Amino acid sequence: MTYDVGLDVGSVSINCCVVDSHGEIAFEAPYKRHFGLILEETRKTLSDIYNRFDPAQIDSVSFTGSQGQIVSQLLDAPFEVETIAQVLGTTRVLPGVRSLIAIGGQDAALFQLEYDQDNNWYLEAFNLNSPCASGTGSFIDQQAERLAYAMYGGDFEMDQNQLQKVLRDFIALGLQSTYPAPVACRCTVFTKSDMIHLQNKGESLSNIIAGLHHGTAANYLSTIVSNRELHEPVAFIGGMAENELLVQAFRKHFPQLQVPEHHTALGALGTALQSQKQGRKNTVKPESLDESMATSAYSFPRAETLELNLSHFDPDNSLKPVKSPARGTIKAFLGIDIGSTSTKYSLVDEQGRIIHKRYVATKGKPIEVAQELLQHLDQEVGDKIDLQAVGTTGSGRNVVGDFLDADLIIDEITAHARGAVKVDSGIDTIFEIGGQDSKYISIQDSHPVDFVMNKICAAGTGSFLHELANKMNINIVGQFQDIALSAPAPVNLAERCTVFMESDLVGYSQKGAKRDDLIAGLCFAIVRNYLHRVVESRHIGNKIMFLGGPSLNKGIVAAFEQVLQKPVIVPKNREVMGAYGTALAVQEKFNSGEIKVKERDLKDLAAIEVNFKESICRADKNCHNECKLKIYNFGGRKSIWGGDCGRYEASTVQGRTKDNFFLLRGELFNQHLPQDALVDWKSMEKPRPGQPIVGIPMALHSLEWGILWANIFSELGLNVLFSPATNHDIASTGVESMTAETCFPVKVFHGHVNHLQRSPADYLFLPNPINVPTPDEDGERGVLCPMVESSQYMATAALQLDESRLIRPTLFLKEGIESIAQNLYKALPPGLKFREKEVQRAVSLAWVRQMEFKKTMQQKGREIISGLDQTSPVWVVTGRPYNLYDERLNLRLGRQLAKLDITALPMDFVDFEQVNLKDFPRMYWGLGGRILRTAKLIAQKPNWFGVHLTNFSCGPDSFLEHFFGHILQQKPPLVLELDEHSAVAGVLTRIEAYKNVVQNILKENLVKKEKRTSLDQAVGQ
Repeated sequence: MTYDVGLDVGSVSINCCVVDSHGEIAFEAPYKRHFGLILEETRKTLSDIYNRFDPAQIDSVSFTGSQGQIVSQLLDAPFEVETIAQVLGTTRVLPGVRSLIAIGGQDAALFQLEYDQDNNWYLEAFNLNSPCASGTGSFIDQQAERLAYAMYGGDFEMDQNQLQKVLRDFIALGLQSTYPAPVACRCTVFTKSDMIHLQNKGESLSNIIAGLHHGTAANYLSTIVSNRELHEPVAFIGGMAENELLVQAFRKHFPQLQVPEHHTALGALGTALQSQKQGRKNTVKPESLDESMATSAYSFPRAETLELNLSHFDPDNSLKPVKSPARGTIKAFLGIDIGSTSTKYSLVDEQGRIIHKRYVATKGKPIEVAQELLQHLDQEVGDKIDLQAVGTTGSGRNVVGDFLDADLIIDEITAHARGAVKVDSGIDTIFEIGGQDSKYISIQDSHPVDFVMNKICAAGTGSFLHELANKMNINIVGQFQDIALSAPAPVNLAERCTVFMESDLVGYSQKGAKRDDLIAGLCFAIVRNYLHRVVESRHIGNKIMFLGGPSLNKGIVAAFEQVLQKPVIVPKNREVMGAYGTALAVQEKFNSGEIKVKERDLKDLAAIEVNFKESICRADKNCHNECKLKIYNFGGRKSIWGGDCGRYEASTVQGRTKDNFFLLRGELFNQHLPQDALVDWKSMEKPRPGQPIVGIPMALHSLEWGILWANIFSELGLNVLFSPATNHDIASTGVESMTAETCFPVKVFHGHVNHLQRSPADYLFLPNPINVPTPDEDGERGVLCPMVESSQYMATAALQLDESRLIRPTLFLKEGIESIAQNLYKALPPGLKFREKEVQRAVSLAWVRQMEFKKTMQQKGREIISGLDQTSPVWVVTGRPYNLYDERLNLRLGRQLAKLDITALPMDFVDFEQVNLKDFPRMYWGLGGRILRTAKLIAQKPNWFGVHLTNFSCGPDSFLEHFFGHILQQKPPLVLELDEHSAVAGVLTRIEAYKNVVQNILKENLVKKEKRTSLDQAVGQ
């Protein structure tokens, strides 16, 4: 008997299969993770095979997999492309299979097979994931590692040797869920953002884990399957097919899904069968496979050796024990920073000195961890202090603040700035890198006047660093910096996201790069990523303070120094600076008499049994999201948390709230709709019996031009049915229906069209709007985004719409009534028989209604502005209508701003048309022109400030944001970038921080004005 050996060397694991001369599986090696030690683990696997089988009986050894080609070249062995190998293996164990869902460590694929008359398979179609590895094995690994602390609690320390156990427990916990919580899975950052938000609201880990897997399946359907029809039998293969929770999630979409035997090793089986079929003969020597074979063949881009020359780095970050006072107790103030990955507290005395601190993992349980910290504080210094006041900050500040009945809840930008300035009042720049967020803060006269947080990518954050260190089996504390600083020639790595960077590290390692050089290179990559993606072109001063967990890493401090060629201040206690700033801020409030001492017993708070019951939110009768709520019992005090809109978690603002002008805009929009033609979703009664219903999706262009669309069909005597406001189901359906990767607003549009497709609407109005009216100056084009222009084509293809139901004219709105009427008339389906003059009249009357709405908005805006205090700040919110006025996309921004006592006007209330835009000649984008004109008005008004709402992957906005910032460079704007994730906490943090920045800018302007007045008076005398 002879044998053929196949090895599938992937990005995460090594799988091996041995087949006998009859093509039967003689041996399958256990699934093995290689943790980047590819050559070493491959050598061990081959040695084991040679111990089990007589080498003389082995005809061939062949390779496949993402890392297999490198090994095959080193051993001069055959290599088979993994896609072919996977299909060969699957068709062997599951003859007749038609569709293969393949998900491995960093790859996801779909193979659709057809068979000829001789029953030989051929690829009918296939699709692979983009370079982003979200939804793959590494993606799930990351989430399991992050939740391990929450799962096990205590002093659990994550390392790669425990990963398989963690994954088993992770999946088992998810199988206990009562329902899958909503988790966005398009990108690991969205996923973490949603999961942290859910944890902070008290959602159970089992429901979060289930939601992660259901989101992963939905993401696969959206990005890989698209609108393809999967023929049965459908098989699920690859390492992820071991995951019972993901199998369950896929079976909701494909009930007959099969997980074949040997599903993790089918690539290895396929390459062995291919070698056998082709009669390949070769031998390999496992003992010759070592690192030396991979060296010297490649040259790497190198960076300078890491050295710390300009900055002082004190390795001793400890505090002296608190001494008992000679008489009485120490009056103390407590600040707690509840971050995404770690929770810190800082206790200060009346002089503002830190007298006690602690830094622990959040473990996804903010309240429980806060209780543990209080217990520790009481045990350590409880008898020596008299606690006067408590403040909270960080992503969990609201829920923990509510639990503690905190005296002050502040955003982390303000907190870090407050603490840093106390340490050194001369600083002008703060770099802060946390577990999930990176922040840049510009300081002027001891106050923050500009800031930015990482928008989407978490590359370069603390969790990014921790995950990559874990992948390489390196202890992040001590060992990491020692290795980095000892590396002679750091590899110059690219700035990449966590999953990409992991691939790069593995790839470089296999080409001979030394581990030490890669770790040092990682320090440089983190710094460059932070500077290029977070700081961008913002001013970096000469007195820079570096804060956050990674600032404890000497290697990263050295990298900042070398890249900037400036000294970096790394103060003592920098890891608790947010908590320190919070303690100082609450002390200041106490000293000014704004807050009074509350009765607090640390022992009682630490011992309170926290429990909750679940309920469905019914607060808004017009909202149909049915959000899950957690109703907590904090020792007899009720507290409600949950929901997507932030209703229950906007930071507590005592006293007044401002008007919600977003809500007003919606009311004015509805007033200009033809109420006598609108079909009610509940009754579905036609207000005009016997006449057809035209369905209009309330998304994209309709959020501005819906008045025109509805009034046209009303004037033609038809009934009009708008799709309901975007909810979770509409958004999810849209995401799952996509045939191409687009921005979130386009996905939501698909959901609205699908909703209408299943309604009684006789026709669907899906125009192709090409441009919008603009002031006639300097060749302004007024063009809409290509995604909006072509939205109808995408939806028609993705949802396989019945074209006989569609009304889809191409409309040049810039060209006016006659052009619109002509094109609409030509696009009317045979069932709608109107004369051209009737259409012309209907368009003319509807256009008047649309323009009336515009004038009403601007008139109302003038009234609002004239009634405001001209010295009080006004936030003008710009953006595309489909972001500004869809409450799911904007996360109820109007409500959040109003609750925070902020006067915020959507840009439609501002008359910007007279603003000259000649310094941006031949402006191409119609909505871009409006946004920049509004920005110019904001720049002219001393008390106006700009907030721009955009969405991830918006091409036009990627240009416009730079122009927007340039126009407002004297008053830094706030840019909010949103996407599929529904967590509102990050938006609230940015809003609260910007509110503080606005106050500081106004104070600074007032001081300058007073100085000028004094100077003028002095000159006059």
